[in-house]
Amino acid sequence: MKTVHRMCFALLVATTGALAVVGCGSEPETPPQPGPPDAGAPLPPPPTPDAGAPAPAAVTPCDAVMSLAMTTALQGRAAGEAPGMQPDGAAVCGVVGEGQTVLSETVLLQQGRCYNVLAQGMPNVTEVDVQVEADLTAGGMVNPALSGFLKGPPLMIGTGTGVMDASGSKTNCFTWSMPFPLAVKVSVKSRTGAGPVAAQLYSKKK
Repeated sequence: MKTVHRMCFALLVATTGALAVVGCGSEPETPPQPGPPDAGAPLPPPPTPDAGAPAPAAVTPCDAVMSLAMTTALQGRAAGEAPGMQPDGAAVCGVVGEGQTVLSETVLLQQGRCYNVLAQGMPNVTEVDVQVEADLTAGGMVNPALSGFLKGPPLMIGTGTGVMDASGSKTNCFTWSMPFPLAVKVSVKSRTGAGPVAAQLYSKKK
């Protein structure tokens, strides 16, 4: 605690011989404290979190009516675009949003067979892309020695435009020459537009 300092002033009047006290006071213990700091303007409220874009709709399978329409359309094209070939595996058909993809079940490519794949879109899809790629998730169906190679580009890529796509035409087909089967999946994507898309793998003996 600080000590209070007192100061007294005396004046000796020589002519009267009297001692007169002319002033006595004290200093405060501490100087006056400043008031509380100015809090300033209130802080703005925190920004509202951005909810972001809505999640894309889930891919759903085609219903029976749409599956029949797609199968009929693909069969009608097969005579000219996959002549002499038969469907290999089941067709894949799904209702997708723009930029979404639907995959087929696993299909095995066999040595000495020639393959083609056709894809089809329905309103409101205006551009489809189809490809066939190795199914590296198929346990025991992929030769380990080829795993690195198969992670590269797809084996078959569609070259068409618009609502119809195909990886080959007539005699321009893909031949699997290895002495063991290869697990693959067909992938069909709506590049523009949303709606049903479908694809079918075809094959014949080379």
